[in-house]
Amino acid sequence: MMIDKFDFDATLLTTNFATRLLAMEVDKDVLIDRTLEAFCDLGSCQNATLMMYDDHRQLKGVAASVKGRRFTINEEIPLTDAMTEAADSLRPVVRPVCNDTEFPLPAKSCASKNTCLCVPLVGSRDLIRGFVTLYRDKSSPWEIAELFQLGIISTVAAVSFENSKLFRQTIEDSLTGLYMRRYLFIRLSEEVQRVKRRHGDLSVIMLDIDHFKLVNDTYGHAAGDKVLKAVADVLHKSSRKGVDIPCRYGGEEFAVLMPGSKKEEAEIVAERIRRACEENIISASDCHIKVTLSSGVASIDECDPQSGDELLRRADKRLYRAKESGRNMIVCIDS
Repeated sequence: MMIDKFDFDATLLTTNFATRLLAMEVDKDVLIDRTLEAFCDLGSCQNATLMMYDDHRQLKGVAASVKGRRFTINEEIPLTDAMTEAADSLRPVVRPVCNDTEFPLPAKSCASKNTCLCVPLVGSRDLIRGFVTLYRDKSSPWEIAELFQLGIISTVAAVSFENSKLFRQTIEDSLTGLYMRRYLFIRLSEEVQRVKRRHGDLSVIMLDIDHFKLVNDTYGHAAGDKVLKAVADVLHKSSRKGVDIPCRYGGEEFAVLMPGSKKEEAEIVAERIRRACEENIISASDCHIKVTLSSGVASIDECDPQSGDELLRRADKRLYRAKESGRNMIVCIDS
């Protein structure tokens, strides 16, 4: 089948748009959403599954879209003959769809009459980074133009995930998975400039684990590391993916930069974090540890002059007022 000029031009236009969206993104969570969106749009379907190999070359389900509903997956996916063939040929493979899973996967047998398209994510040096599987009604087979687009997008997505991983290694704290302090300063400068040009809101939460030295002294540094990871997990879950910037500021101190958020909104998030940490019981070796957080909140509209240094200074000052006033609390105003 030949692709006429009109279809070819439309194919290039949509592929170029999706390619730019993927290639410019380094945030893994946003990249996952954009990958699913691109494959569903270019594959004219609502059902897709994204699988990636982890560092141990285990194939893991990452996320799926079913009838337009997106959700995460965290389970090992068995490698099927369709995936092996797609990986060997570096090309999409059509197979019957598995009827036993909520999200589309190629079946091991040919019992199903409906089909599933298995697209390999081919990265640098032709290394297979994972697969995307798509399902739509059998009466609508994938045409050459669609396979052409999906082949390009599969490579762009794979390389984007590689770049995202390399970028995260330079900006993420290896223990907690939070952003490093230097990345906070980079983003803070960018966001302050954005506010100055276009106005808008910008807030920050500074947080500190209460009596953390006592945890290390009593239970050891391994237990202290578990506490840091547990607090980081609370920050991850409480932050808006792709918007907020949760960071390990240093030692047991953390920060959450919140673009587009007023101080009142940041205060709500700070309270959510404080309560979640207070209610969390951390298991370490043969003991159970509970810790609390003290926080200071500030917004850019309080700062004169408007600068990143002044924003952090105000939040940090309020953090230490919270610690001096009894800990396990949030301070949002100056005395």
